[in-house]
Amino acid sequence: MIPERQFSRIVNGLFFDADENGLKTRHIKWIDFIPVSYDDSQEGYDSYSINFGFYNEQLIELDAHYIYPLPDQEDYKYTKLPQLNRFIELTGNSETSEPEITRFLEIDENKFILTMGFLGKKVFGQIKCEWQSEERDSIIPDFFIERPNGYSDIIEFKLPNLKGNSIVGKCNRGTFSTEINSYISQTRNYRTYFEDPNNRRWVEEKYQIKVHNPKRILVVGRRWNFSIDEWKEIESDYRELEILTFDDLIGGVMAQFYM
Repeated sequence: MIPERQFSRIVNGLFFDADENGLKTRHIKWIDFIPVSYDDSQEGYDSYSINFGFYNEQLIELDAHYIYPLPDQEDYKYTKLPQLNRFIELTGNSETSEPEITRFLEIDENKFILTMGFLGKKVFGQIKCEWQSEERDSIIPDFFIERPNGYSDIIEFKLPNLKGNSIVGKCNRGTFSTEINSYISQTRNYRTYFEDPNNRRWVEEKYQIKVHNPKRILVVGRRWNFSIDEWKEIESDYRELEILTFDDLIGGVMAQFYM
């Protein structure tokens, strides 16, 4: 609990929540809570006041020399921080392309981002899956993530920067934008592929990847692109689909570094 009318600070904090897709984590590196006073006693107007006096000379001096806590250097996760920071830089650059993101994650030393982010055992990237019962173009999902039960789900990456709003339409009648729906349509083709037992058998025999009713995970956009309640309500209309932002992925991995 944040004390009422008092300055408070959280450094290196973890927050946990859960929804129908499982555990959600938020890693707060640094946040200051500054009390705001509200006065509606005057006729005709209300007023707000903020006291910045908490930032006194002593606190500023301490902040200037503060050393942010890092994971134990003996922990293998400490050696992974440079790669995670590189991924953060890569996805924060508006010039980065989708292939650059997937190529980075395909590198063996970077696959931990996927195994930690999606709680998987193995990662398979850019697997070409040929149709066995009909003449159609092969599908090439970005990644398969093998779960502890031995079966794999599908991860598809798009860009962190959306071209427009993620949700369109009037209040209580919202739907995903044309851009988001085009990404979902691509993953729907993956679902169709694995509905055919001949395709499933072929992939398992050729690549030793077991897939059946896979969850399709679409990584796209930033957390601020989506209104959480409305987004989750619309997402529930789609079968075996989860939409994750880049902030959710990075935050979930980062949180495990400090457990």
